[in-house]
Parts: sequence; structure tokens; C-alpha cells
Amino acid sequence: MMSVAVACGADSYRLMHQWNTGSHWVRTGVELSVMTVMLSRGRWALREGGRHRAEVLESFDRLPHDQPVVLLLRSFADDEGMASIQTGSMKYGPWGADTDTEEEQLRKAVAPFGTMVALGRPGDRLPQVGAGRHYSSDLEWQRQVLAALDRAVLVLLVCGPGRSLRWEVEQVVARCDAERLVLIGVRDAAQYESFRGALQDVFPKGLPPTSGDGESWRKLWEAPTTFVREAVWFDADWTPHITPLGSDDDPAFDTGRLVDPHAWVKSAFPLAIRPVYQRAGLNPPGLPSTRLPRPWPVRTAVPLLAFAWAAALAVPPAPSGGDILTLLLFVGLPLAGMLWGAWRGARGFHILLTLFCAGLPLIFTLVDCFAMFVLHASEPLVRNPLLAPVGAVMVVGALLLHHRDARMWRASLAYQNTPPRRGAQ
Repeated sequence: MMSVAVACGADSYRLMHQWNTGSHWVRTGVELSVMTVMLSRGRWALREGGRHRAEVLESFDRLPHDQPVVLLLRSFADDEGMASIQTGSMKYGPWGADTDTEEEQLRKAVAPFGTMVALGRPGDRLPQVGAGRHYSSDLEWQRQVLAALDRAVLVLLVCGPGRSLRWEVEQVVARCDAERLVLIGVRDAAQYESFRGALQDVFPKGLPPTSGDGESWRKLWEAPTTFVREAVWFDADWTPHITPLGSDDDPAFDTGRLVDPHAWVKSAFPLAIRPVYQRAGLNPPGLPSTRLPRPWPVRTAVPLLAFAWAAALAVPPAPSGGDILTLLLFVGLPLAGMLWGAWRGARGFHILLTLFCAGLPLIFTLVDCFAMFVLHASEPLVRNPLLAPVGAVMVVGALLLHHRDARMWRASLAYQNTPPRRGAQ
């Protein structure tokens, strides 16, 4: 379905350039509509197809003894929300989000601890994607929960409405170390406050109030709309701490460079419970354990881009002083700043540099317009037969800046936010 949608979109784009050759507007409108419907239904089919492949467990007490387990406890009323796909901000396009459900993203976020398991909701037509489900009878479900609770290395408890989870909460507090428990605030502030008002007496030191919907958790950009909102983790003496997903309140690392808006839960949840990972001697998935040295893609890309831009800006015959000043002011200085930022791994400079390279024709057009209309030049400032091969070199350099090794290096700078040693590469 999604392949057909892409084909329809490509053909409609071609027809948009032929308005004067006939009544293509009807066909174009139909193809754009088909593309929109097919993309939407294709994403739905991907999610539903995953449910047919979801794992169903025979029982919790028959899991392999050497298999670490993460137990997910929640009210069945929250299954629909956990099975939703996050809504991406329009800043990233109408489909600006991963196709994984939020529960699936949560499973990947806690994968370093072990396999996530949960009880299945009675009457499910198909299991939801995410935790491995065990479907138990009314007489057996409590025994299965206790069996999983005794061996779980981490317990995730979704804060459901009211007193619906009282038995589970009482068992967790009685049987679990505080450092192994993480509460998950979902839906909205009202649901968490309902859970807190009904069950905080079970916790030795109570629960903190919700973080609300303030700017502190929405960060500098508009965060995606997700069902999972915040996490509560505990010290060994049951002192609680609440952290909204995407919060940048911790100065030890740069959240903005580590959170992926297309997979908000997967990337932001581990950062919200970072102390839990540290106490277990684990790293959040996809993040290095130490500050990495500058990788070869960056050491290659920055000099390559500097050389390519020097060749692109070379103007035969020799330019006048005014021409040199114009190129330096409008191209050279911004480019030098971007190259230096990319070399140092500063936030977002690799993206700016990529856009700068991709916009080479536009940049040179603007420079020529400035020369013709402001400086009243008789000839364009930029005349270079090497623009085509130089442009290809720029594309290679920009791709190198997005290489996996380069991404891991920038992540290590953000996650291991310590001043670089003198002379460090």
C-alpha cells in the first residue's frame, strides 16, 4: 500500500509541471488523495501486522531462568493508549513519527534490562505489540504476577485511574527494592493525580505531584503528542523523583541532542530514568558509555567540505576587492562558523552545514542578485565550471557528517558532558 502511495505521489508531482498540456488537474487530485489514504492505511496495516507476530507466553514461571525480565503492570483500560502511535509535530510533517506503538518503543527503551512481559487483557482478539503477553485465568493471574515480580530486574507500573492497581502496588512495595521500580505517568495530569491521591499512602515516602503541562517538559520545540508523559523513579529509601519525558533540567547532559522527536518514548524515557540505568551499570540504548574520540567521518568530511567550498568560491578572473568582501561576508564567515561547529560536534551544526551545501545553487543565485541590484555589477560574481563536481563532493561530505560513527560521537559529547581534555581529539 505504501509503495503504491509513493508511486502515486511521484506521478502527481510530474503532472503538476504539465498544467498547460491538458486537464491533468483531475488526475493529479485523485492521485494525491490515493497517496494520502494509502500512506495512512499502510501505517495502520504495519501496526496490525505486528500484532499477528506478537509473542504469547505460556506462563511467567516457565520463562528461562537465565532470561532477565522487565515486568509491565498496568490497568487494562490503558492498553489502547499504550498501543497508539505518537502524533508527530507538524514541524516534522504529518507522518513525522515512528510507526512503532508507544508500548513497542517502551520495550526497546528498557531492552538493556531484559525482556518486557505483561499479563494479556482477557478477550483480546490479538495481543498488542510490545511486551510478551501471558493470558491467565481469573484464578491464576495473581500467582503469575508474583512469579514475574520475584524475578524481575525492573518493574514498570503505569499509573492507572483511582484504586484499580492497589493490589499490584501493595505487592510491588512489599516485594521489590525501591530502585527496581519505575512509575509511568500517562494520558494526562488528572490520571496521575487520581492514582497519587488513591495510592500514595502505600509508598513509604508518598509520591510527588505531577509535573503538569508546562514549558519545562515541552522544551524549546513543540514535543510530539504521546500517551506516555513522565516517569517516577525512587532512591533506595523510597524517596521519589518525577521527570517529564524530554525534560532538560539535568545539566549533566544535553537532552536536545539525544531525544528523537520521531521516537519520543524510545529516546526520552531512558533519559528520564537515567539514574536507574546508572545504578544497574547499564547505558540507555544507542548511547556510548564513554566520551568518544572524533571519528574518521568527521575528520574527513570537514576538510573535504572546506576544500570543496574554496573551489566553488574561486572566481575567474581575479575578483575585485568588493567582490571578495561580499563573498566573505555572506558565504565565507557563516561557512567557517558551521565547519568549526561541525568539527567540535556542536548541536545542530552538521544539519546546518548539510542544508548549506544542499542550498548551493540558491546561495550563489542570491549572491549574484545582490551583486546585480545592490553593487550594480556588470557580471555575476560566481562563474565556476567546477560547480557540478564540487557539488558532488559536498554531497559526499554532508553524508559523512551523518555517518553512524559521527552520530555516536555527537551523542557521546551530549551524554558524557565533561570538558574535553587539553589536546584531546
